[in-house]
Amino acid sequence: MTKKILVIASVLLVHTAAAHAQQSGAVPDSGNPAVESFPPAYAPPPGYKAPPPAAAPQQQPYYGPGPTYGGSPGAPPAYGAPPAYGAPPAYGPPPGHYPPPNYYYRYPPPPPRRVTDRPFTLGGGIGFGGVGWRDSLGNHADNGMAYTLRLGFGLRPGVILMWDLEGAWVDRNGNGMSQTANLAALQIFATNRLFLKGGIGFAAVVNTYNTGASNSSDWGGAAMGGIGYELIQGWNWSLDIEATVTGARYNAPGGGTEGFSNWSLVNFAINFF
Repeated sequence: MTKKILVIASVLLVHTAAAHAQQSGAVPDSGNPAVESFPPAYAPPPGYKAPPPAAAPQQQPYYGPGPTYGGSPGAPPAYGAPPAYGAPPAYGPPPGHYPPPNYYYRYPPPPPRRVTDRPFTLGGGIGFGGVGWRDSLGNHADNGMAYTLRLGFGLRPGVILMWDLEGAWVDRNGNGMSQTANLAALQIFATNRLFLKGGIGFAAVVNTYNTGASNSSDWGGAAMGGIGYELIQGWNWSLDIEATVTGARYNAPGGGTEGFSNWSLVNFAINFF
């Protein structure tokens, strides 16, 4: 056992001495530069040959300075401003040529319609009136209810051609009497509200008795005249107050003629147009 320990100690001592000798050995002053470039502990293996040094570059011949040239010819000559020309003449479009349409142009709205511009009119009303007549016994008159109905077409703003029905009904001691005229009339606006109207046509008188019986006269020629004023005017309707007088003449049963009339003293009528 003692011998084994001595052998191991001897081997360790030899290796330690060899390693110490390699690390502390002196570096030679001259030698292979390739060997010197390595650290001492990493020397090249035996038999290593360094490559030969690279040849020095060959010096190029010198030919002296290059030729010199004169200076620049200087700044270019200055030129004056170009001549001024007048504006070119304006030429109109050739004949038959129209400018392209402007698709973004907005036409102004149409002017508002006049209140008296009524292409079509339909109206009617009732009010206070009466019936009068003259016979062999003298003149007679009774108050009662008046009524009107009209259908018109505008000839121009403020002028209306219409079929106009004008009538009145009265009560005479339980018996009724009425006169109704169908007229071709013309209504003319003197202002936006005030109007005049007149017409001609035919009328008839109807008597109604309390027994339920009735009789009517023959048709007779009639004429009408009136005046009115529109109190309220809307966009397509109006309310007016008017007064009319309608006279008619009939053939009497015993010969001769009789005259009847009906009037509307205050008639309120509404019109749609």
